[in-house]
Amino acid sequence: MAAVPCSPRAGRHASAQVETVRDEQSMLRDESQRAGTSGDAVVTNGSSGRLRCWPPYLAIALGTALTCLVNAFSTAHDLSRLGRAVPLWQPLLWEISSGILVVALAPLVHRLVLVSLAWPHRPWLLGPLHATAILAFSAVHVCGMVLLRKLGYWAAGAGDYNFGFSGGNLFYELRKDILVYLLLASLFWLSELWGRRPQPQAATVLAGAPSGFWLRDGTVDLRLEPAEIIAVVSAGNYVEYCLASGKRHLIRATLQGEDQRLRPFGFSRIHRTRLVNTARIRRIAGKPSGDFDVEMDTGESFSGSRRYREGLVALTS
Repeated sequence: MAAVPCSPRAGRHASAQVETVRDEQSMLRDESQRAGTSGDAVVTNGSSGRLRCWPPYLAIALGTALTCLVNAFSTAHDLSRLGRAVPLWQPLLWEISSGILVVALAPLVHRLVLVSLAWPHRPWLLGPLHATAILAFSAVHVCGMVLLRKLGYWAAGAGDYNFGFSGGNLFYELRKDILVYLLLASLFWLSELWGRRPQPQAATVLAGAPSGFWLRDGTVDLRLEPAEIIAVVSAGNYVEYCLASGKRHLIRATLQGEDQRLRPFGFSRIHRTRLVNTARIRRIAGKPSGDFDVEMDTGESFSGSRRYREGLVALTS
């Protein structure tokens, strides 16, 4: 199949556009099949981003559960010593209701940490942002746990739970919530820094790599130099080579296979449907969501997913 002009309206290849739903679904099926047959497919497909996401949440859940148990038994023991013994289920309910809200609010803190990391040049905004977030965190935490306690008392037939919304009680809870918020934010911040640590092998051209390679396009064999290629984009059962000249070559292949083939030439995956030539990247613009845009030296831009951001960290470090 001959090369065609690099135009989004190219009629003959309209069905191969990446934006079509059919292409995305084919790509997802292709990815899931290869993940089960390739030993390194998990890393290549960017699942490392997912793997680094769950450890902090697991640590938060386990730490919160352990803290709730220790505090509940300690509270029951202290009240018994003071002659104010209560059934054990009450201290457990007090602590568990608080723990549930902490775990439920953890994703919000994580999102704010991602926003903070996306604003490296606007540090003056971080103080007001997190101060406001702490107040909101504490308000939701207190109201939520009081509601859960009232429901628990009602279910146990123990009458109404009275929290006592006084200034002293609210300030007491705020002090604890400040510490909890800072601990959560620190944990997510360290997790993100670890996940984004430099990995030079992902974007470095291996020594001794050949200067070019061949593409098999139907009955035509085409030799390309890596420097000619701007990006490689998945198009269902095909991949499209975007060249600096403005031409595109559509070949029957999988993006996973081309990823393995092009990695020695300095290509990096920025999305489940895109590879880019890191040697031709001019600018990387981050977004508050953690996603990013890559601008090439030709002026073309490609959107990247935060799951694949670590592959480009070595370029900017």
